[in-house]
Amino acid sequence: MELSFIKCNPTENMTILVETPVAEALQREIGEQLISYGSLFAEQAGFIQTPTNPKAAACLRMMGGEFCGNATLSLAAYILEQKNLPVGGVEMLSVEVIGTKELVNCQMTKLEKGFSGLVDMPLPLFVEKRTFSLKNTKYTFPVVGFEGISHVVVEKEVWGNNWKEMAESATKEWTDAMPEAFGVMIWDAKNKTLDPLVCVQGSSLVWEGGCGSGTSAVGAYLAMDKGESMSIECRQPGGVMGASVEVVDGCIAKVQMKGNVFVVAKGTVYL
Repeated sequence: MELSFIKCNPTENMTILVETPVAEALQREIGEQLISYGSLFAEQAGFIQTPTNPKAAACLRMMGGEFCGNATLSLAAYILEQKNLPVGGVEMLSVEVIGTKELVNCQMTKLEKGFSGLVDMPLPLFVEKRTFSLKNTKYTFPVVGFEGISHVVVEKEVWGNNWKEMAESATKEWTDAMPEAFGVMIWDAKNKTLDPLVCVQGSSLVWEGGCGSGTSAVGAYLAMDKGESMSIECRQPGGVMGASVEVVDGCIAKVQMKGNVFVVAKGTVYL
């Protein structure tokens, strides 16, 4: 099998986009092969499809069927790269993403290398606190649910120096309580850092360089906790990402994610 691909770097959350049509039933298996060390080596893969909405510039489906802000950013960057925008040029486009019902709007600004993007994220379905058991101890954490993916926000100090081991154990023990795609977001409020662990059950478990939906989840949780609109920037292993959350009458009315992205490779992969 020969597939045309694009490899993008959105805040080190290395993403493969496949241009060649692939049946949805095969996308998970093929995606797993593509992101492996012996192939293109990335954190996630998505497949470009023909949109059903005529207003959409393209359609994206992730290998696990989840919504991904960084992959959406990558698709927008790839589309606009072909237009040769001047540095400082700004363009808006809408894309269809499997995992959310509405078109996703992206405002892209051309940088000397790549783009800075502002993505209108799907609104959370819920922001609530849940109690989980882990290693015979009960914890109560906020959970932010989007269409296709949910994130548990964990204050880093709760698990101390064992936060990485505990987060990885959580993805194994909490599978029955979480959707197919979910994340454990290790949030350090004091230092404004985020370490995102994302699990697609039965497929992948990755400490991501940057997570767009995870950044948005932290922003949504903090905004609802304070009961007011707010913006955050958080340092992640791959760089800085931001989220702005608008709260109206106690409800989240708008969520935007901000990050940088550039295309690092294009070509043909053989499976």
